[in-house]
Amino acid sequence: MPAINFEPELRPATPEDAPLVAELESLRDPTEPRDPVLLAHWWKMNDELERSMRRVAVRDGAAVAYVGASHEFWEESQKRFGTVRPVLRYDLWDDSAFVGLVRLGEEWLGTEGAATAVVRIREDYGRELGALDDIGYREDRRMRTSELDLVANRERILASREESRARMKEQGVVLHPISEDPDPEKFHHLHEMMKESEKDIPTTVPWRELSFEEWMRFWFDNPAIGSGSRGTATRLSAPRSSTVPWCAESHGPRTPAPRAACEAAASRGRSSTSPWARPSRWVTRACAPATTRTTLRSFASTKGWATDWSRR
Repeated sequence: MPAINFEPELRPATPEDAPLVAELESLRDPTEPRDPVLLAHWWKMNDELERSMRRVAVRDGAAVAYVGASHEFWEESQKRFGTVRPVLRYDLWDDSAFVGLVRLGEEWLGTEGAATAVVRIREDYGRELGALDDIGYREDRRMRTSELDLVANRERILASREESRARMKEQGVVLHPISEDPDPEKFHHLHEMMKESEKDIPTTVPWRELSFEEWMRFWFDNPAIGSGSRGTATRLSAPRSSTVPWCAESHGPRTPAPRAACEAAASRGRSSTSPWARPSRWVTRACAPATTRTTLRSFASTKGWATDWSRR
């Protein structure tokens, strides 16, 4: 390993550091900026629902390096995976400094009893992938994010929306905000559906099933969803059905495009032409014509965004 040319002075990161870390992460891809309010929310949820550690290095009032590590509350028989999240500012890039961040996360996970470390990196972050490959990490799983151009596809979206509305009406399916759903048990039904749908999601890292209270905080304390001015949670309802798909369309103050996250367990066994088959169709077609944004991003409800690299 080459000598370290830049060695960041790391200290514990507090919630007040979220704006600095959000800016650091945004530098890697200005078209995908991190929202500091949302990042603070995820840190809070991380601390409540998992075991976690965060360190940051600040120079001249700006974050230059960051590493976070976390793991689920393991059960005795469960495989012990942990996740490391290293970020190093590119103008100060040094492979050894980046590896040092990874090692710090690994060491903390080791003291916690983890057996396998996982790093999630976008496939176009070549420097990070090269450094991880050099120290023995190997690609294990890929996830996908999709983006819809609302400007170029506007006419097709509008036509498809009308077709979709007609088909939904025929089958008694209604799309509405959760706040307008009259079902007094709607949140409990959604929670049960979420637990069922997660069983179908491939994942490297096992995850703990959230209690109803934890699930409510995770989703509806989210400032991008819980606030009506920033996002909405949408539910598909139909006769004789309680476990129904739902979608959350959200964006923070700095997010360049709305995001659609969908959960659907009731789509199993139904045809691809059914309104239940792809719930993201309905939320994208419903919100796309009204939004002032130019793109809509959707992602699978998985614990990861791009590529899982793991090392035992």
